[in-house]
Amino acid sequence: MTKVLIVDDNPDMLETLEHLFTFYHFSVSKAANGKEALEKVEEDSPDIIILDALMPVMNGFETCKKLKENPRTRDIPVIFLSANYTEDAHRLQGFDLGADEYMLKPFNIKELISRVHTLLDKKKVIESIRGDNLERIRGQVLYPTTSEEVKKVRKEKVDTDLVDALSGIYNRKCFQKRLREWVEVAVKEGRELSLALLDVDFFQKVNEIYGEHTGDYVLIKLANVLLHNTRFNDIVFRLEDNTFAVIMPDLTESTAFYEAEKIRSAVAATDFFDQDFFELKRLTGYRRQESRKLTVSIGVAEYQELITDQELYQRSFLALQEAKSHGKNVTVKYSQLKDD
Repeated sequence: MTKVLIVDDNPDMLETLEHLFTFYHFSVSKAANGKEALEKVEEDSPDIIILDALMPVMNGFETCKKLKENPRTRDIPVIFLSANYTEDAHRLQGFDLGADEYMLKPFNIKELISRVHTLLDKKKVIESIRGDNLERIRGQVLYPTTSEEVKKVRKEKVDTDLVDALSGIYNRKCFQKRLREWVEVAVKEGRELSLALLDVDFFQKVNEIYGEHTGDYVLIKLANVLLHNTRFNDIVFRLEDNTFAVIMPDLTESTAFYEAEKIRSAVAATDFFDQDFFELKRLTGYRRQESRKLTVSIGVAEYQELITDQELYQRSFLALQEAKSHGKNVTVKYSQLKDD
């Protein structure tokens, strides 16, 4: 049964909401202020939280801030339901703190339940994609290994300290360690090695049109697209914000360029806004079509004798910058910069 936590200092409102959600087959828990709510969340993580803004001890804004700062609770949808903080500035404050919806009292029952179900559907989609990402990185070979060792590596539990909490793929900390190790192998064994850096084009537009929650979803889904469109022994990382990296063992820059082009084409062909909760009906005509497009720019460089892992990264970064400054939605090789 879906669990909802209702947080309100008004006993009558708590009772009303409890009856409402019980009628719609929710398991209900209640809290009279933010401090009590945080304790309830730790005891029994709810699927969604209905949060009043004005409360004693700890108000709704502070409560939402703490919920979204905690990795264990940041993904729980929060709906503000307020009778006192009704100005646009209050709504913006709630959204800035990470709230998913901001509704006013008195509220429409059907509208509230509809928004709750929409947010729960969104949560399921995100959890499903992130779960697939986590499952797929278990198959990535972080170290140069034999086929027998690969089987062993796949059985090992993924170190959560090396995983990006948002996307479910490896993070910058892991990237820095693995790139250094792969460069060392390239030096010792003379193996080819290339690095691709990817950046989402006009990502700020996504956040402006749909909001940061949708922006987060796009990054999670992009990570999934990368995992599905890279080779068996490539390793995918999210470095920060909308920047990703792919370590490509045993590839020259020229071969890595074509692999990167496959990735770029796959991203361009993917509909990142295929869920109803993006409310595309609010957008019309040309703006609606344009808002559905997502592309990436990619910079590729190969390891060459006597360069360090940092120099390899810098070369890929320079190639990426060139791609971003020349129309975007392109892949640029570092060697092209030298030729130019």
